[in-house]
Amino acid sequence: MKVSYSAQLMEESVFRHLNHLERSGYRSDYDEFHSLADPIYELPEDDREGAFEKVNRLFFLERLKLGDHVLRALEAVGLIPKRKRTVRKSALVQKNEVAEIESSEKVSEEAETLENIARGNVTDGEETNESEEEVTAVAELEDDDEAEQNDEVSYDLAREFEERIKEVVVKRGINKVDEGSNVLNRVSGNPIIEMRVLASRFSNPEEAQELDAFLIHEFMHAKDMVDPEFDYEDAFIPGNPSVKNLITARFKLLWNMYVDARLARMGVVSVQPKESRYREFDNFYRKIPDKQRKGIFEGLWQTEKLTHEELLSMATDLDTLMSKYVDPGDMTEEEKDFIHLQGSPCPLCKFPTYNWVDDPESICDEMVIEAIQIDFPDWESRDGGCDRCIEVYELRAGVG
Repeated sequence: MKVSYSAQLMEESVFRHLNHLERSGYRSDYDEFHSLADPIYELPEDDREGAFEKVNRLFFLERLKLGDHVLRALEAVGLIPKRKRTVRKSALVQKNEVAEIESSEKVSEEAETLENIARGNVTDGEETNESEEEVTAVAELEDDDEAEQNDEVSYDLAREFEERIKEVVVKRGINKVDEGSNVLNRVSGNPIIEMRVLASRFSNPEEAQELDAFLIHEFMHAKDMVDPEFDYEDAFIPGNPSVKNLITARFKLLWNMYVDARLARMGVVSVQPKESRYREFDNFYRKIPDKQRKGIFEGLWQTEKLTHEELLSMATDLDTLMSKYVDPGDMTEEEKDFIHLQGSPCPLCKFPTYNWVDDPESICDEMVIEAIQIDFPDWESRDGGCDRCIEVYELRAGVG
């Protein structure tokens, strides 16, 4: 599998990271970069872009090791087997550690390479295109038999995913809405994982854990999309735009929970802990009684295998969600009918409702209830209604 990075991501990430180091009092990498980049302005204008890209690529991949965040995330989710490699820590991270002394031969060779790049002396024939990393896997097996077997299984599964994916392309995100992962050419059987991430996430080495958590979470989504067992497909969501947006939001929440729960079982830190996901779930499903709501959340969190179709069905239909995680004896069908979730249709106007009046009889004049029942004879107060409909009937009854 090939991992490549866009020139825009490398340029901005290197710029932000080096400026952060410089402001923090660590100038060595910053000064070295400018000693190579500044002379490029003396080159012919047509040659500058390529020369700058070579310097940015070298610092992104080799000097600052920013690409290692991506490789570690791919390893963590099992898209590639774990590799043996030496990780170079940032100056901010290693400020309390003893600096390693490099051999004079290596320093001389590296300095010559950097100088050649700065002068534009690396020809196309000599260039190895460092923006693309070929991922080589090495299984690290433990001495213990059981651990060895587990490692072998993990290694084999990761190799299967690695061989299934043609390339991982990491690009610069424009904003947080633009961030995330997608799988291209999935149907053709030659999938490419495209990851978009803000370059600002690479700027502060002290926030590396947050960057790693984001990448791991998003690569878990990508892994699901190429996993035959998850069976992802671009499903059509029926309904008007409001309903579609609501179902999409619920589906996203349920999928995020499925991702975070698996990461928690793996002992990997995700973007949100369990407690935070519950608050999000509680906001979407707060109309479900407390006991059943907590039971549904725990049931979802502990489920080891879900498919795309199951998640979408649960996001679309409350009955599907309830029947899977609520004990039949805990709630009657009648009680389920009177759960007024955000986005459910108002029984009066039939439009998706986000502001429910759950029991109009408890707050409205008797004439308002009578006015509603004239138009809707089968309606009962516990059926509820949207605040707009209740307001309309209050006006019609002359009590608004």
